[in-house]
Formats: sequence, C-alpha cells, structure tokens
Amino acid sequence: MSMLWLDHVNIRTTKLDEMSAFYENVLGLKRGKRPSFPFGGAWHYCGKSAIVHLVELTDDIKPGEAQVEHYALRADGSMKAFQAKCRKMDAPYNVVTVEELNMRQVNVFDPDGNKIEVQFVGTANDDLETFHGSKDASKRMKKGMKLNKTGALSDKKSKAKTTKTNPALGIPAPLKAPAKKRATARKPARASA
Repeated sequence: MSMLWLDHVNIRTTKLDEMSAFYENVLGLKRGKRPSFPFGGAWHYCGKSAIVHLVELTDDIKPGEAQVEHYALRADGSMKAFQAKCRKMDAPYNVVTVEELNMRQVNVFDPDGNKIEVQFVGTANDDLETFHGSKDASKRMKKGMKLNKTGALSDKKSKAKTTKTNPALGIPAPLKAPAKKRATARKPARASA
C-alpha cells in the first residue's frame, strides 16, 4: 500500500456562495461535479482533480474549532493492510463509505487530533469498523471530532445558489482499482556471429 497523491483539502464555511466565487474567480478553480451529499457544499477543480471541497455549515465556527476540516490522500493497495498498520501504531480511525464513488475513506487522527482522510477503492471485503485504540488514542480521536463539532447544513435548508445548482453539474465517476501491470514477454536474444 502506498499514498498516490494529495487528493483534496476540506474547508468548512457559512459563506458558501462567497467562498465558491473566490475559489473560482480568484484562484481559477472551476466548480464542478460533486456527489449528491445530503449537505450543502461545492467541489472546485484544478484540471481534472477536485482539490478544494467546501462544506456549508449550520452556524459560524466556534472558537477552537477547525476551519480546515481535513486533508485527503489517495492510496492504492490494501485498505486492510493500512488499517492493520494503524492498529499496530495505535492510530485511531473510522471508516466512511461514499457509495456513488465506490470509495472507502479511512479517517485517521494524528497525535494532535488532526483528521487525515485516506481514500481507497471500495471492495466487498472491507472492514468498516471503527478503531478507537488505547485510552490516549481514543482521546486524540475525540479531540479531533470536537475540532469539527459545528454541523454541516442540510442541502434542503441551504439558501446558497451554489448548493441549489450542484445537481446540474453531475456526479464524478466512481473510483476504479488501478490496472494490474502485465508482465511483458521478452524476445529471445539473438546469437551473435
């Protein structure tokens, strides 16, 4: 298992329309396809990659909460091997499934309680159980969850034009497992004269 790339950063806001306009008009990151999550938000793309995910909040962020909710890494290989490594290193995690994208997100919490989302292609054999770890690890996970206490605003309650127009943009394609490399047959060496 290895990390392939930094996939995105997730930013929480009560100013969705303003934030979306900023990322599109100032930074040139075009708003695009997003799964049909039950909360308001927008995905902004750099080329073909949705690198900024905005999530609309119910209320202003409280002092001590995180504005940047998490960053995400795309991984290949075995999710189970990654989970085993987390358990061995006492790194707490939970797993979220995004069915539309055939994705499993293993949300692991670092020693300061920051949440890092590690994305895998979903399989039928995935372990979806949360790992709390030791008492100290469990405290880290709780701290990380408290950093993101203010909830996301339901897409049905959202007044943001950005949220209302998301369905017209469509849904991203599901993740696919990387193609297996085929061994190439070698041509026999010619005998030299």
